[in-house]
Amino acid sequence: MFALRLVGVALSVFILAYCALSLAVSAGWELTAKLWRPLSPSRSANFLLGLRLIPLAVSVAITTVYAVPSFLILEPGHIEEPLGPMLVLLAAGSLAWLLTATFRAIAAQKRTSRLLSRWVKEAEGMEKGTSFPVLRLPARDPVLTVAGICAPKVLVSETAVTILTSEELEAALRHEMAHIRRHDNLKKLLFRFASFPAMGRLESAWSEMSEMAADDAAISNSSEALDLASALIKLSRFAPVQPSYAMTSALLPGTAASLAARVRRLFNWTDPQKRETGPFVLPLVLVIGFLAVLTYGPLLTRMHAMTEWLVR
Repeated sequence: MFALRLVGVALSVFILAYCALSLAVSAGWELTAKLWRPLSPSRSANFLLGLRLIPLAVSVAITTVYAVPSFLILEPGHIEEPLGPMLVLLAAGSLAWLLTATFRAIAAQKRTSRLLSRWVKEAEGMEKGTSFPVLRLPARDPVLTVAGICAPKVLVSETAVTILTSEELEAALRHEMAHIRRHDNLKKLLFRFASFPAMGRLESAWSEMSEMAADDAAISNSSEALDLASALIKLSRFAPVQPSYAMTSALLPGTAASLAARVRRLFNWTDPQKRETGPFVLPLVLVIGFLAVLTYGPLLTRMHAMTEWLVR
């Protein structure tokens, strides 16, 4: 019974913390725009990624660092208490969320693997001198995308090869290689696992910044910027509309507004001298860690009082 109560407490604290933090982040993330908008797209994307995953990371930390130790240290093991209805309800909800999240992530990965297997069967290799495989697909398939997580591949359709110049194709391929180096498909998988209803706008903002970050990684001068902008315009005009595939990073964005913003930015490209100040993450983490150590004992006592209420 003691072990069962411990599991129930851990699951209950996790789901309470996760829901509260997710609601706070989804409601207030736009208030942080003054912190991340002045940064480069790469750092803006990293900042938004951190915000998106804070609820999951902090909830796990609260559960493992405070809830479980407080129960093990302060809860008398010889007392047999029944599980309260609140504890049972929260634990069941938490377990259901964890199982659903795991299934959602596995299902997304399986869908991507099936699509990639189908594409690879019809593909031909391209000799592009890149560090990742580049495969040429029939015209009906995605025009230019990266698929996969563990063994990502760049997929180029016949349409892209036909309508793009060699310089435009090279710029587009460098963009997709940047997605691989940044592990953007893995980040999308984490989003699937840590799903929460009100996070759509935050994920869209991250996606937009990650595309601009890949644009920046693909170009080093104004000529290359124009080549990439031209590739985006040509493909958006001639390529068929494609569905949004799981765990892939396509060259073309999902909305016309995002495409227009990227093209306009590339046409106005200058050697970026971004102001990389912004939030001082490391000092903030150190301060929070120092305060957590100082207050660890009292916080354990408060946590145990809360879990006692849940148990009853």
